[in-house]
Amino acid sequence: MRYFFLFLLLFILSSAQSQLCTGTLGDPVVNITFGNKNTTAGPLRPGITNLGYVTGCPIDGNYSITNAAFGCWGSTWHDITKDHTGDDEGRFMLVNATNAPSVFYVETITGLCGNTTYEFGAWVANVLKPSSCSGTGTKPNLTFTIETTNGVVLATYNTGNIIEDAQLTFKQYGFSFKPPITASSVVLKITNNAGTGCGNDLAIDDITFRPCGPSMSASINGVLGFSNSSCFDSQSNLLLNMTIGSGYINPSYQWQISTNLGATWSDITGANSTSYTRIPTAVGRFQYRLLASESIYAGVASCKTASLPITIQINNSAPRIGNQTINQCIGGKVDLISASGSGGNLTYQWTGPNGFSSNLKNPTLPSIRSGDSGTYIVKAITTEGCSASDTILVKTFKAISGSYNGNSIICLGDSLLLRALGSYQFEWYNNTRAILSTNSVLRTKPTDTTQYQLVFRDIAGCFDSINIPVFVIKPPIVDAGPNRNILIGSNTTLLGSISGQNSGFTWFPVFNMQNPSSLTPLVNPIINTTYSLMAFGINGCSIVQDTVQVRVFVSLNTPNSFSPNGDGIHDIWLVGGLETYPNSELTIFNRAGQIMYQSKPYFEGWDGKFQGKNVPIGVYYYIINRGNGEPLLSGSIYLIR
Repeated sequence: MRYFFLFLLLFILSSAQSQLCTGTLGDPVVNITFGNKNTTAGPLRPGITNLGYVTGCPIDGNYSITNAAFGCWGSTWHDITKDHTGDDEGRFMLVNATNAPSVFYVETITGLCGNTTYEFGAWVANVLKPSSCSGTGTKPNLTFTIETTNGVVLATYNTGNIIEDAQLTFKQYGFSFKPPITASSVVLKITNNAGTGCGNDLAIDDITFRPCGPSMSASINGVLGFSNSSCFDSQSNLLLNMTIGSGYINPSYQWQISTNLGATWSDITGANSTSYTRIPTAVGRFQYRLLASESIYAGVASCKTASLPITIQINNSAPRIGNQTINQCIGGKVDLISASGSGGNLTYQWTGPNGFSSNLKNPTLPSIRSGDSGTYIVKAITTEGCSASDTILVKTFKAISGSYNGNSIICLGDSLLLRALGSYQFEWYNNTRAILSTNSVLRTKPTDTTQYQLVFRDIAGCFDSINIPVFVIKPPIVDAGPNRNILIGSNTTLLGSISGQNSGFTWFPVFNMQNPSSLTPLVNPIINTTYSLMAFGINGCSIVQDTVQVRVFVSLNTPNSFSPNGDGIHDIWLVGGLETYPNSELTIFNRAGQIMYQSKPYFEGWDGKFQGKNVPIGVYYYIINRGNGEPLLSGSIYLIR
């Protein structure tokens, strides 16, 4: 009866622990991934498994450590293209089990903390196809056992039969256990319970041990949740609080922060309670988490569990242009200008006198009346909901007549000359409402398209204003394309491109060019030729050009003999056409392989001498490197005198 009770207690304990952690998890203490392209491939350490190690598809009682498996056993196994995690050439353990139940994996796990709950997990796949073995294949059936180093069973879990899937599928099996207070190591055993028969083949990957702690729930300023979003200019202190479930006797806490989406975490100095007050920061996404452990393990990372991260998003403020005053005579037009965002994803809400409203960015009052005087308010709203308001005070006055002359379309680099007309006082403003001049003439040199405002004032105090858009035409960007190399008699395509505004282009010279009206004409020059691509700016602005060189290589003429006897006929062995290859090299050898002559780059032929003395009559050999990536040329020369 005593033994039955002990067995029943162990069964109940095993069943209760045969589940994954339902609280909070720490970072993996142990993560057995079987390696990837950055680690050395090969068998497991001696003593871990009783199976034989092979490469390729294992036979019964053997295993391999591999990153893929194809066509195993007449394609009765699934083709496996990657491991469970999808690491770069990540590996897994591929097992063709023995024909009898056995413990096939034993490993001592170190670095644990006593009296700390851990979650064990492993990802397993049945590699047999459902149609294999006439549809009655033996299913892998695994038992995971955690023992102390002296053999006391702490927890055990049975997977049951692991069925085949239409597509290879890794499934996680796991459970929780707690080592004794004095234990820092445990022994993991994996038993295959299946017997003989066709099948019983599996892949296993990512065996992990992670500390498992009580559940943690977050609140931000008293509101349950793990996220908060604020605008930069409306930030306030945020009280982050974590409610911890039961489980710790004497807990230790540490808040951490990450600014790279959890890739790395840093401790926050002095943040050692369940609450943390966050002060305003710069724009960005910030994540906070709380680490927890028993106090005796406060300095041991492998004993700590971590809450889910609390994400605080600080968004850019909506832009403001600043409060403005617009003076306009009755009957004149008023352009209401709002701020622009860097991305342009803004919405606008205008309100003003006489029930005025608009959702346009820059609405217009086409003919202002005295009743249109007053304050206009525009609210710019970002896609994240941040908003900012500007105020425009519109004042109406008895109409006066003001005008200006000057060219409002200029080329980049040209000076702008605008002249106000009439017997008034003048004020010139740029697009940021900074005053530029009080003279009748505005001279400036803008570098980009902009807008100026000219304000007229008469002696009676009437105002008029004109918004003057100025368009700055930038020159086009011209690229004639990469230089080209061709053999004489062949052709090549030029790869010209033009970006920016332009009124047309031309190539020159156009001889030996097909379709010169295209940016990619076909050319077949017979000599080295430099082509220019010229683009014309719009409105008579800059002409920009770029050049491309087409180098023409001729076919080589390599004589098979010469007679350096001083009679003026064939005294020099010349390679016709090689001079057109600027990086060419000519080397001449005797039968013994001794270099008789070398010219690099080639610029003249061989006079049949070596170190100033005539060489003997006979056969010599040459190697020509044209220096353009084409194969070397070689042959023989007969020297006669």
